[in-house]
Amino acid sequence: MVRKVRFKCIKCGNCCRDKNSLVTITNMDIIRLVGHLKCDLRELLQKYVGFYQVRKELENRLVFPAISTFRGNAFLGLRKKDDGSCVFLKGNLCGIYEVRPMVCRSFPFVFEVKEGWLSWGLMARAENICPGLGQGKRVSEKNLEILGKQVIEELEQYRKIVSAWNNQEKAEQLDPILLVSSFLEEAKLFPPQ
Repeated sequence: MVRKVRFKCIKCGNCCRDKNSLVTITNMDIIRLVGHLKCDLRELLQKYVGFYQVRKELENRLVFPAISTFRGNAFLGLRKKDDGSCVFLKGNLCGIYEVRPMVCRSFPFVFEVKEGWLSWGLMARAENICPGLGQGKRVSEKNLEILGKQVIEELEQYRKIVSAWNNQEKAEQLDPILLVSSFLEEAKLFPPQ
């Protein structure tokens, strides 16, 4: 059965202001951000990206893998301003729209592979946050499939990298900045196509 969903981003900025949401990021998001912002790793981590601790009981319910750190398991995510909005929000618009993180590119949709099939749905709180749902044209199944495949591929690559990091002996004692640094080194060896 094909679900019919209407969606049009109305550029309200609600998704970027939600205090209860964290924009988790992947290795590819880091690579895109550094290239776009023309900053080094130190500046990226001081101004734009942070490590967010996660409670152990929540880890299995989350899409992104947790990174072992000396302070406990954490996620990489975009920093927020004091008012809870994204550090890149300018008015109602994204200041890094061209390179916005995967989570932002796919909002309000989520994707997973079930029994070998790509499936999609709406993010848990999307209907409460996004007034663009129900507006505009019906979302194309083909476009959702293309986006979903990109999301799944990027997330699988990130899971492998984080798993390799976490499986190192005494990974929790290593500085996770080394992990982020390795994303950039990998990008030099294997630049995005």
